[in-house]
Amino acid sequence: MLDSPQWTHRLGFLVPSVNAVIERDLRFCLPLSASAHVTRLPITRDEPEQLSALADSVPPAAEMLAHPGCDSVVFACTTGSLYHGLGYDESVAQRITAITGTPASTTSTAVLEALRSLRAKRVALVSPYEPWLDKRVVEFLDANGVTVTAVGGPALPDPRDTARVPPEDIADAAGEPGDADAVFISCTAFRGLEAAALLRERLGRPVVSANEATAWAAMRLAGCGPETFPERGYADLATWSAR
Repeated sequence: MLDSPQWTHRLGFLVPSVNAVIERDLRFCLPLSASAHVTRLPITRDEPEQLSALADSVPPAAEMLAHPGCDSVVFACTTGSLYHGLGYDESVAQRITAITGTPASTTSTAVLEALRSLRAKRVALVSPYEPWLDKRVVEFLDANGVTVTAVGGPALPDPRDTARVPPEDIADAAGEPGDADAVFISCTAFRGLEAAALLRERLGRPVVSANEATAWAAMRLAGCGPETFPERGYADLATWSAR
């Protein structure tokens, strides 16, 4: 029989259907006492019409996550949860809670909370997005008191190409972040968790990746994770997963 901690928490995630990365990352981020339960939201391309409508799929998808009794639910898409600007992330979370009766959050909310817990007010942004979508991210962060000092990344219009970018290339896109307090690696379909580990060692400063923040928010809301974002994120995966 598998020798592991008692199973104590069920964490729900609403995931864009095109995302091929987040389930793998969640296996590394979550403690053995927690399980991840995923429902997918239809989207095939990062374009205005699909991103704008993504949250419309939340009600039926969130209801599916209420069925197994999830202790928290997170809308696991960065741009989909900030697309309509300041406060949109909070409104999406409120819709989820209204349906599930459980604490809820979004990736963009989780990133803000992670940056605040690290006292990071100036960040270098790394993303797979085209410039028009990077602009949305920059505006959202700025509206929430976070200044973006630099932007880097491959500018991919098709999210299916995002998962193919090696972590080393993502880390290289950060360049030298200058006077930024931290690096933020956006997109839950990007291999940012692995790139974050490389950057922490290379730069010696905080790095927040979308999937790390998403997992942390789900754990924190369910009462099975740290109250502040870990200084090293989840770079020490073996140690964290054994908890």
